[in-house]
Amino acid sequence: MSARLALLQLAAMLLAGGAALAGNAAMPAEVAAARGAIRQECGGEARFKPGFQRIADLNGDGRPDYLLDYGEMECVGGDIPNPFCGSAGCTLDIFVSTEDGYRQAYGDIVRAWSLANARGRAVLLLGLHGSVCGRAGFETCRKRLSWDGDRFVASRAR
Repeated sequence: MSARLALLQLAAMLLAGGAALAGNAAMPAEVAAARGAIRQECGGEARFKPGFQRIADLNGDGRPDYLLDYGEMECVGGDIPNPFCGSAGCTLDIFVSTEDGYRQAYGDIVRAWSLANARGRAVLLLGLHGSVCGRAGFETCRKRLSWDGDRFVASRAR
């Protein structure tokens, strides 16, 4: 057997094993239920883009937490391409790990979001509709949220 063929066979085995491992990674029931609700409300075929579901450790327990960005999905064949988005932004849901599974710790409309790190802790940076800060709707309101052990709370802007 040539070295090239042996290398190709090894690569195929590794890929097959990686696919099996990825397939065994269980999605939390709460996240699966949220995706199921989207499919029902979509009015067409729900297509989730790669950025729809992101994983990060937001509560610092070492386990994955799930961020669902509804701006990263579309309803194909429905009346509205994305009924979860409007002029104020799109829904962002966050599910954090608990001793008993997962719970929704955040769910609101955001225009933009990103994650940052402050003193070793995850910080959620939000761009919101201006009315949240008492401004005109077209103006962006910025909020920083951090985990306090039980929920997300506003943290000092820097």
